[in-house]
Amino acid sequence: MVDHLVEHGHLELVVQAADERGDWFCARAAMRELCAAKDFERAWAVMKPFAETGWLPAVSAGADVRVRWSRAEDALASARPEGATWQAGEVCQAYAKVLVKAGRVDEALTVLEPHLADGRVLPSLVEMTEGRGEDERVLELIVPLAEEARRVQAEGGSSSLWRALDLQAEVLERSGRAEEAMRILGADVAARRYGPQNTVETYAELELLQAAHDGHAREALPPLVRALKDAGRAHEAETVLRTFIADTDYPDSYQAFLMDLLAGQERIDEAVEAVRPTFAGPWNGLL
Repeated sequence: MVDHLVEHGHLELVVQAADERGDWFCARAAMRELCAAKDFERAWAVMKPFAETGWLPAVSAGADVRVRWSRAEDALASARPEGATWQAGEVCQAYAKVLVKAGRVDEALTVLEPHLADGRVLPSLVEMTEGRGEDERVLELIVPLAEEARRVQAEGGSSSLWRALDLQAEVLERSGRAEEAMRILGADVAARRYGPQNTVETYAELELLQAAHDGHAREALPPLVRALKDAGRAHEAETVLRTFIADTDYPDSYQAFLMDLLAGQERIDEAVEAVRPTFAGPWNGLL
């Protein structure tokens, strides 16, 4: 409802509800809109009462506003963990995200390192460091955990570190070492080393993605996109398609896939814009 109000131009009403009624959803939506308009001072004024309660989601949101407002030191001071707490991993994870946004990635990794056995922290480490030039350091942290998971499972035990297997492959793939990622993950699949989240699925995705990069995109992309969409990961499917469209000399071959994906989500206007460049084409025009 709040998103609908903002979308239809009722930002002031949402700001008022955040202020007078203490409504978190209104505060979060107002902050987002005000930051998009670069009105960071007002965005912080909306979020400040919530952030000062110490509630972690509000603290993180407030810190994000101040980083974007070029007040990184204030943001870090507000998010910095203090003392022992039962949610130490989550608090340090939130602080690390602020450090990354402030450009202090190395410090973020140091903060997270003691908490990587926490199943919620390790995926966050991989996500927040993407594109930050720290893949080798991230692998140094992940590989020992992945090896421990393999050792425990080889002995017939159950490890809480099973996500490290998929994440090791993900970081290898994004750093340009896709063949190594497939070799390692393929060995895990063959040995049935995986946990509740199926490592086989990750391996199949890597194989299809590599096939697409190796000149078989027309054959590999449809099943990859379909699998991601069926798994509730349509945004990843969209990213894959847009990347191929941007990087290839013959984008018309893949724009139809993107059109179908967007139209299937009822994003009709975006689907039209995505393929508009093909309309004048005599052979592959999608008009």
